[in-house]
Amino acid sequence: MIESVNEILNEISSLANDKSKKVYIKQGIKETILGVNLGPLRKLAGTLGKNPQLAQELWDTNIFEARVLASMLFDSSKLDQETIWRLVDQAQSKNVIDELTFEAFETIDNPKSYVGKWLRDPNPKIQRAAWNMAIILVKQKRFSETELNDLLDLIESQLRTTDDMIQFSMNRCLCEIGIFNDQLTDRCLAIGENLGVYREMKVSKGCTSPYAPNWIHAVRDKKRK
Repeated sequence: MIESVNEILNEISSLANDKSKKVYIKQGIKETILGVNLGPLRKLAGTLGKNPQLAQELWDTNIFEARVLASMLFDSSKLDQETIWRLVDQAQSKNVIDELTFEAFETIDNPKSYVGKWLRDPNPKIQRAAWNMAIILVKQKRFSETELNDLLDLIESQLRTTDDMIQFSMNRCLCEIGIFNDQLTDRCLAIGENLGVYREMKVSKGCTSPYAPNWIHAVRDKKRK
């Protein structure tokens, strides 16, 4: 059984490859990179189980893959807002913030309180985390229509000019609202078309464009099949 940080780092380092490392560098990962695919990390997390102390030790290494693994080992039901805020603020890359928040936010208490408070935080990393939380709540259908329209008002006024740290998560929230709420699909499509964010972005063959109208139509069409 792997238990110590050094043993884990040795284990995952043996899985590193230059191709993955180059991908992470291209993605702008700022933590130290080993070059390990996320699949083996998720498998390893399943064998280790929740272990807050080990998670914190892995997090403190500032190694990208170790922080991704740590995000899966934290017991999110025991993390308070102050602790999660601190972890998000310590993260150096969007990918780490996303891994941490999508893992941690699944079982926290009173998740709406994070959205309401953190969307007003001046720290762009905290705002990205808040939009990630909103994405989860949208998919779980835990927002009222009034709350969804309030989010759309914010997106409509800020998406085009918001910080790069925030923009993709805000745009994804726009798309998820349009995908999961039929009564708001047309409004989300109109917002995406009027703002034009990511309209010109080129994507690899077979991948869906992040341009909201394309994203919304692609997923809704797939759900209907």
